Amino acid sequence: MILTMDIGNGAVVFCCVERGRRLHKFVLSSVPERTADEYAALMDLLTRHAGLELRDIQGAIAASVVPRLTPVLCRAVEQLSGQVPLVVGPGVRTGLNIRMDDPTELGGDLVAAAVAALDRYPLPCVVVDMGTATAIGVVDRSGCYVGGLICPGMALSSSSLAEEASQLHDISLEPPKRVIGRNTRDSMRSGILHGTAAMLDGLFARIEAELGAPVQVAITGDGAADVTPLCRHARVRLDEDLVMRGLWKIYCKNRDNI
Repeated sequence: MILTMDIGNGAVVFCCVERGRRLHKFVLSSVPERTADEYAALMDLLTRHAGLELRDIQGAIAASVVPRLTPVLCRAVEQLSGQVPLVVGPGVRTGLNIRMDDPTELGGDLVAAAVAALDRYPLPCVVVDMGTATAIGVVDRSGCYVGGLICPGMALSSSSLAEEASQLHDISLEPPKRVIGRNTRDSMRSGILHGTAAMLDGLFARIEAELGAPVQVAITGDGAADVTPLCRHARVRLDEDLVMRGLWKIYCKNRDNI
């Protein structure tokens, strides 16, 4: 069993994984002020409640877009298990050919998502990781990561509306029953959820036009389960474990050097 960690701006998702299969998934808030001791206590509490012992893991791997939190969480894992997590970045074998101006700019979460997509989906493929930002990565028909797009995430859009517009309130992002909202809250929900789905559909069409081929789409992350059914693109799939499976595969590629 190994531990995978996806360290994002809003949440830290960590999974206990055995032979590529998720045993348990846990989510903690990303709080830069927390110490390694605090994260270790929370992780220990959650995993013990699920009947797991982190001291039993054989290894750990992390993808992070929050550099300040990366060493904190790695120390927390080391305190609990004695394992030093492998962090996706320069020098780590991924098997992914990244054709960007500066490959080091690519977040580890998108690297992992693309690695999993290469193994699971037909090419070309688009991966969408929804979080504080909605990050979109494109893998072309030859299996090369050729770039992507970064858009504001749904929670960020919602909080910005509530903060900047005095008559609009902060809302929970529950799926609306109809596109045309009949009150302010439903109108906001529809605008954010249907608006995100329509944005994604439009971007997928433009990506296909640029690549000259239809694309398979895999969507993961916070809110993906609500947005995916609203997308009208012909080949969209919800894949909640996309990043986790990619991290597992990257861990296996580097196991001999760990």
